[in-house]
Parts: sequence; C-alpha cells; structure tokens
Amino acid sequence: MDRSIIEAYAAGPAKLRKAVAGLTREELTARPGPGKWSILEVVIHLADSDAISIDRMKRILTEDNPPLLYADETAYVDRLFTHDQELEDALVLMEVGRRQWARVLRLLPDEAFTRTGQHNRSGTVTLARVVTGYVNHIDDHLKFILGKRENLGKPLSL
Repeated sequence: MDRSIIEAYAAGPAKLRKAVAGLTREELTARPGPGKWSILEVVIHLADSDAISIDRMKRILTEDNPPLLYADETAYVDRLFTHDQELEDALVLMEVGRRQWARVLRLLPDEAFTRTGQHNRSGTVTLARVVTGYVNHIDDHLKFILGKRENLGKPLSL
C-alpha cells in the first residue's frame, strides 16, 4: 500500500478551496462550460460525494464485505437545491471530513486497505480503491472548475 495516497486524500480540499477562491456568487452559479454544472454545483457534488465515500469506507472497515449503493449524482444536484447552499459550508464539510478520516486511515495497517465492499454497480471494491478514487475525484472535477474560471475570465493555475 502506497501510504502517500492518504496525504493526497487529505490535501484535496485545500486544492479545491484554492480553485474557487475569489469568485463572486454570480460566478459560482454561472454555467460557462465545460460541463453543465456551475462551480457551486460541482463543489456541492464533491461535498455530498465525500460524505457518501466516508460512510462507504467506514462500512468496509467495520463490516464483512458490505453492500455499497450507487448514489445518483445528477439527482443530488437537480433536487437538493445546490444553488441555495453555501460554498464555505461545503468546503468546511470536506475539510473536516477528510481531516478526521485521514487520521483513521493513517492508523490502519496496510492489510486493512485490502478489505472489500460490494458496490451495486462497480462490483468488488477495496478500501485502497475507494481512497484513490476520491483523490482522483477532486482532481477530475478541478479540471472543470479551472475551465469554467477560464471562461469567466478568471484563469487560475494550480
């Protein structure tokens, strides 16, 4: 197990905070491409997804091969009033959640990262795969956020 992935996991929210810094509410809710979601919708999606991922990881560690259910990200964005939520609250939720969960991950023996759960769409997943997936999740969405910033005339390099 490459334990550096834990530090990359813990560092994700800081990268996200930097990517959205200095934007107005109008800019956060604009949809200037790429992708159909606004920057705020992307951040709320990431916060929602992080909460789900932490629950999945806890169940992988505390249950034997637990079921892990798919969450419809589009329904979350479409039905959970994302533009009425607060950017700062979403960022803080992610920061606290990842900071707290990284403490647990750092204490685990390497063999714990081979524990599995059964995702109803992806099949068998290991704890290591979930952690790595959520490192990549923020990085993938940062590309959209940076593209939207560019289209708003507020480019940023991370």
